[in-house]
Amino acid sequence: MVDIRVRVEDTTRVPELMHRLAKVFTRSSLSFDRATKEIRIASEWESRTVVSVIEAVQAWVAENDVSATLSIGDRSYTAAPSTPVNIG
Repeated sequence: MVDIRVRVEDTTRVPELMHRLAKVFTRSSLSFDRATKEIRIASEWESRTVVSVIEAVQAWVAENDVSATLSIGDRSYTAAPSTPVNIG
């Protein structure tokens, strides 16, 4: 099992990102913690799943001109419109 977290500053845009992530995960795998401003994803550790999360977050960041911190396990990455996250 892997714990994936996406921290956002602008919580008004969270529903859109949650909707994108719901295309990859069941709703029961997703939650939003208002106190920490984090979307939490509980998933099996599969490379395609992690890539799907990164792609969804990266597209959301670019379209909304916002940044987000993506944490996978004990590693964190910042995604910003001008700095795409390289995967692979």
